[in-house]
Amino acid sequence: MLDKNMLTEIEGLLAEGEWNDDNSAFIKQGEYNGKQMWLICNAEGEKIAATDNRDFAFIVARQNDMEPHSVH
Repeated sequence: MLDKNMLTEIEGLLAEGEWNDDNSAFIKQGEYNGKQMWLICNAEGEKIAATDNRDFAFIVARQNDMEPHSVH
């Protein structure tokens, strides 16, 4: 996993009180080190990992007992 402080900010990832589930992971495309990556965020909106493959982002979430949700 990548250092969450190194990832770019995601504005408005969660509406207040929405998707507040400890087992949810949110998958969103964003920029990391000048590359378009798939960011994996927890229910609080904290960035916890990044990958260059969307399918792999969903796999990583499931392997960590999280339910992935696509965020646009």
